Amino acid sequence: MLSMANSKGTGDGMERSITRGELEAALVRSCAPVLLGVKPANLFTFCGCFGCGGADGDTSSCPSPVAPSDDARCARRRDALSRLVRDLDATLTPYGMRCRVIAWRSFGALVLAYRPTLVERCLKDAEVARELSCLGYPARLGPVSVASSRPCGPQGPARAGDALDGCVEHLARRFGERGVPHEVGYFLGYPAADVRGFVENEGRDYLCCGCWKVYADVRGAMRRFARYKRCTRRVLHLYGTGVPLTELARDPACAQVA
Repeated sequence: MLSMANSKGTGDGMERSITRGELEAALVRSCAPVLLGVKPANLFTFCGCFGCGGADGDTSSCPSPVAPSDDARCARRRDALSRLVRDLDATLTPYGMRCRVIAWRSFGALVLAYRPTLVERCLKDAEVARELSCLGYPARLGPVSVASSRPCGPQGPARAGDALDGCVEHLARRFGERGVPHEVGYFLGYPAADVRGFVENEGRDYLCCGCWKVYADVRGAMRRFARYKRCTRRVLHLYGTGVPLTELARDPACAQVA
């Protein structure tokens, strides 16, 4: 179900520092539709040697142990990337966007970038909320106010409430329990019919495949896939000309991506 963007981090050879610029560039390459406010969230892989485990660094679920020296190196890299992600989150929060490490894998870190108000709207669908509640997610999300749904500047609102924070925390725990929990599709803005179709068909017999496997509205999905590609081209162009990340995230309403 999940189509994650892969973003090149540092190599596995000689250890070197991970930079803010690398993380920022990875987010720009992978999360342009989120930056422009046309997609609620995206999950991307920041490649590198980080070991594996939950978002809190727990490696008890890893399939095989690693050498102590490798484990120490991975721990240092996890700490370094965690600090950078927290710093980037602090930068983006005033602009209505968040980011956090969801899980560590042997091939890299899974980073979730999201707009809380948009994710909250997706999760408030009655059928989605009922399914998430059965999976242990917080039962209620607070109402989305008109003010909190508007694009945010440096002084604007940034968080969609404690219930959503609890949902994201539980999602991270679910990633620690299993490979990729299917309900992540709801957070990423995938149509509920496609998330359920993926589960019912065990990932087979889909009608088409782009950012996700489509089981229902093919025409609508194709339009969205094309729009996401336009977002990516626009953001890469603007970022390449020197537009800072905060300007890209400042006002999604001004993105003008049809």
